Amino acid sequence: MPSKIMEQMLLETLLRHMENKEVIGNIQHGFTKGKLCLTNLVACYVGVMMLVDKGSATDVICLDLCKAFDMVPHNNLVSKLEIHGFDRWTTQWIRNLLDACTQRVAVNGLMSKWRSVTSGVPHSKFANNIKLCGAVNMLEGRDAIQRDLDSVERWARANLMKQGQVQGPARGLGQFKHKYRLGGEWIESSPEEKDLDVLVDKKLNMSWQCALAAQKANRILGHIKRSVTSRSREVIVPLYSALVTPHLEYCI
Repeated sequence: MPSKIMEQMLLETLLRHMENKEVIGNIQHGFTKGKLCLTNLVACYVGVMMLVDKGSATDVICLDLCKAFDMVPHNNLVSKLEIHGFDRWTTQWIRNLLDACTQRVAVNGLMSKWRSVTSGVPHSKFANNIKLCGAVNMLEGRDAIQRDLDSVERWARANLMKQGQVQGPARGLGQFKHKYRLGGEWIESSPEEKDLDVLVDKKLNMSWQCALAAQKANRILGHIKRSVTSRSREVIVPLYSALVTPHLEYCI
């Protein structure tokens, strides 16, 4: 397995190539410079709120591919790199790395034989969330969302990610104006939904998320108070910043 430094170097090289060749579109927030979960949430819900403010009926569907990166076939991954113009040496290096992956199972001190791993990405970073949304006052809007769902389902099958790998199953936020399906299953609507670990209700209100974050922050502050005797700014502020602030980032 490569070192973390080697992984980071490879990741930066791949990202630079994809940025220069415009492989990744603007709607992709994972693995993209200057974008992260927060920018994804802001970009999506600003657009949704603009539709709602105009009085448009709006449907939002959240998809979360369960164990998506465990399912990626190695051959498919290398083929996609070649299609997008990565040089032969880079793709061969990655192929050799993936071909060297093996695993075995240990149960009660007994070991299985080593077996080759033919799918999955040996990397600690991942992105597997998709949101579909749009105005649905007219039949055209509802049909557009369904076409997008059909496209996602076809992509999942083509890349050996069965529709059963969509976690949940897929759910929609609020009360649907129309029934949608993913493959052969109807999608349920919900009064609230977790999107990238942020709880959003059908009114696009995140106050409950903020309340939960504040509760967690207060518990952490209590632990700091009981565990640290010093009350100096030099001690408390770094602890607060490291342990509490991350839980409040979506509520600021």
